[in-house]
Amino acid sequence: MRPDAGLMPAAANRVAVRAARSGDLTAIEAIESRSFSADRFSRTTLKRLIAGRTASVVVAVASAAAAGYAAILFRKGSTVARLYSIAVDPAARGQGVATALIKAAIRIARRRGADRLRLEVRASNALALSLYDRSGFTFLGRSPGYYQDGEDAIRLERRL
Repeated sequence: MRPDAGLMPAAANRVAVRAARSGDLTAIEAIESRSFSADRFSRTTLKRLIAGRTASVVVAVASAAAAGYAAILFRKGSTVARLYSIAVDPAARGQGVATALIKAAIRIARRRGADRLRLEVRASNALALSLYDRSGFTFLGRSPGYYQDGEDAIRLERRL
């Protein structure tokens, strides 16, 4: 999982977050492509996430364009939601997009009955780790060799 691409400190800018629609697929796919050099979701996977009942996908809009997205997963019978992916378009970084997406993920997880939100982030992504810390996430553990390139993941959780 990569809830770490393009996370930058929030800036004073207006960002609206809304549920993703099938018409957002091309924009989300482009953000995915520009945000990740490896471990990218395919168009088919993104389409399935947007349409799925066990996922909520949201799009952040800044300056009238899709600026980022987040996918939150839910499992029947579980009170733990998973921030499965979050990505911010490189052109929109530093505008508060990641912060808006995290806040939306927290609201959605609460609304769906979760009491915790978990994620994995690359151990080397200091900006993302700092943002998650400021957003109230705490350290759960480290997963060695988690990513395709062998990098470790840091597992984080936020109580809701």
